[in-house]
Amino acid sequence: MAECDLIRTEDVFALLAKNLPGYEEREQQLELARSIEYTFKAGKTGVFEAGTGTGKTLAALIPAVLARKKVVVSTNTIALQEQYINKDIPSLQAILPFPIEVALLKGRGNYVGLRRWDEALLEHEVDNRLIDWVQTSINGDISELEFVPPYELWQEMNSDTDDCLRNKCPRFGECFYFEAKRRAEKADILVVNHALLLTDAVSSGGILPKYELLIVDEAHHLPDVATDIFSSSISNRSIRSLTNRAIKKVMAPPGLVYDIEEAANGFFRDLAIRFPQAKTRLKEPIESAMDLAAVLGLLRAWLEEQTFDHLLDYDQAREKAKLKAKALGTRVDNLLSCLQIVAEPEEDWVVWASKADQIGARMEVTAAPLDVSGYVQDLLLSKAGLDSSVWMSATLATVGEDPFDFFKRSVGIEGNVVQQQVHSPFDYKKQAFLYLPTKLPEPNHQDYIASAAAEIERIVEFTSGRAFLLFTSHAALTATYELISESLPYESKKQGDMPRQKLIDWFLSTPNSVLFGTASFWEGVSIDGEQLSCVVIDRIPFQVPDDPIYEARCELLKHDPSASWFNDLALPHATMRLKQGVGRLIRTTKDRGMVAILDPRMTRKQYGKRILECLPPMQLVHDLSGQQTLEEAFAEY
Repeated sequence: MAECDLIRTEDVFALLAKNLPGYEEREQQLELARSIEYTFKAGKTGVFEAGTGTGKTLAALIPAVLARKKVVVSTNTIALQEQYINKDIPSLQAILPFPIEVALLKGRGNYVGLRRWDEALLEHEVDNRLIDWVQTSINGDISELEFVPPYELWQEMNSDTDDCLRNKCPRFGECFYFEAKRRAEKADILVVNHALLLTDAVSSGGILPKYELLIVDEAHHLPDVATDIFSSSISNRSIRSLTNRAIKKVMAPPGLVYDIEEAANGFFRDLAIRFPQAKTRLKEPIESAMDLAAVLGLLRAWLEEQTFDHLLDYDQAREKAKLKAKALGTRVDNLLSCLQIVAEPEEDWVVWASKADQIGARMEVTAAPLDVSGYVQDLLLSKAGLDSSVWMSATLATVGEDPFDFFKRSVGIEGNVVQQQVHSPFDYKKQAFLYLPTKLPEPNHQDYIASAAAEIERIVEFTSGRAFLLFTSHAALTATYELISESLPYESKKQGDMPRQKLIDWFLSTPNSVLFGTASFWEGVSIDGEQLSCVVIDRIPFQVPDDPIYEARCELLKHDPSASWFNDLALPHATMRLKQGVGRLIRTTKDRGMVAILDPRMTRKQYGKRILECLPPMQLVHDLSGQQTLEEAFAEY
């Protein structure tokens, strides 16, 4: 009998409690681990919401490791990847009596390609810092850099499937990407991100090694990542990049390149004149798309015909030229797939144009699928060799008879599913107040911004700063910041004043500070202790109606008599998003503080009360009068 067969999930948690400093046994964590263990053993699909503080990463890892199968863990953020790689998996490696090999694999474009780098050095003036990094790097991963290299340069020096000589490459033995692939093959646990997981699924397993168990953490992000993966786009920039590379890399006929540039100029000029808005859905066929597609098709045919016999076959010159032609052909195919939908719109796709200037000099057209659930179901959930998958997050459950219905529909999870809500071990009744003021005007009222800003001032004074002020739009953030930032008695900064991580560092190091933030601060930020004692949310985070994908999905539901665009899409999405924002406050058993949601619809509308039922069970207050400070309020309680 294998050594791991003698170890139970409970035994591993006991070992952690004995050997890991600061680790606390949690009933909820063991409960979740047992459910995941059953899911893996039964070969089922599991959907789990694990409240903040549950310890879901170890609850999933332990039964996965004990199953002794190849495991892929997929996350959305780098921060969570680092937690798995640098904290949780090493904790298990230190206590288990058998070895666990782990690897991190990123998309191929994140690694420098050494042969392509050598070629780029001959064509470009390169920053000495970049040269030093390539010569000393162990992993060749762009994330190691403390600066961002020029986009076009990186596109010429990174590892590229279509421009790869594989074992014929003179630097194959040193290749960073293939070394990362070798580590991935050997690993018991492979950590990736959602984009790479889905890209592998699209390629029928051409990137990741075969795996039997899948853990999708931060699963609420996967539908949006899938939408990006299955979308296609065309822009002025992509056309310029294509034509420049066609001339430089394969010496394409200048007349053909000129025709492509002229057709592209006509296409984008046509769109700019017909659709003057910054973002516009394209519902009717755009005839000029066919003109551009026609000349791109000529380039595609020319690339396929090239044998490059005119080149002296020195240093694999012909082979390299063929690879560059293949890479360009792939780029052309991607552009053509977008233009085809623009020219002949399909009911299950949404197309829109966005531009950064009036004349269309910086313009992009995107085609995205309305529903990605079928893709995820067919390519990932039904993947050959996959025995079981677990999908988990701190925010998956929403309103409705089945709290996971919205999420399951979004990723195509069907049938007999193991699902469970595991509540947080935190005592929210004692650790947090939920303040819902009742006298503010509705968010669409002309006086709302000014009234909400005045309320925020009172709240910030009540909590002595130490606050995240989270807004659903940049416009609301900017307007509120201009109204109150100078009058606040505490230091304040807003999103955009400095990079995100530097803002977080500033907040941590500045006593009683106040941070104004939008989307990127609603999740993925974990600040323990009294430094963050207040989270203010300006309104229920319904999706903005000018988002083309959201608008199209709403229209589709409105034409379905058995569906409700509000109950089936708008409300569950807003609920999930609100839970993420609320979750910024209580991160440990010692944290205390207040969440304030300034949207009066939370108390006036029936759907507001339904959302409230999905939030952590905090002590509800509607009036802050009677106490001068947050500390007084907790002392009285």
